Amino acid sequence: MEINFINNSQETSWRAYKQYLKPLLSKTLEVVEHDENVIVNVVLVDDETIHQYNRDFRDVDRPTDVLSFVDGDVDEGQLLMGDIIISVDALRRQAKDYGHTLKREFCFLVVHGYLHLLGYDHHSEAEEKEMFGLQHEILKEIAPKHG
Repeated sequence: MEINFINNSQETSWRAYKQYLKPLLSKTLEVVEHDENVIVNVVLVDDETIHQYNRDFRDVDRPTDVLSFVDGDVDEGQLLMGDIIISVDALRRQAKDYGHTLKREFCFLVVHGYLHLLGYDHHSEAEEKEMFGLQHEILKEIAPKHG
């Protein structure tokens, strides 16, 4: 597993969050039973930048919290490469709105984006139940809701 952490926000305080990436991504791969043949870029940006990505690549003209982009197809045994782009502005707002720590919200967005890279989605109620159940399983020890 190769993880690249790219902080394109103007805040150096986010560098400390890099330490959570390997445990989060390893636990995710363990829970979904996927091999570790992955290269992932976790990129922190502001609302303006994620808004541009959302508009340019998804035709959605508003900022969002996290976007995932897979480079190629996700096939078992093949190298998975992709990007998880997180808005630190949205992260901060959501942590406040949900009563989470910044760590908890960061970890949630990383796992959520990573599950998307691995092919999970939440378009239907059944998909949402599965994906959110996986998120809970992955986060409960590393970044519990309250703690």
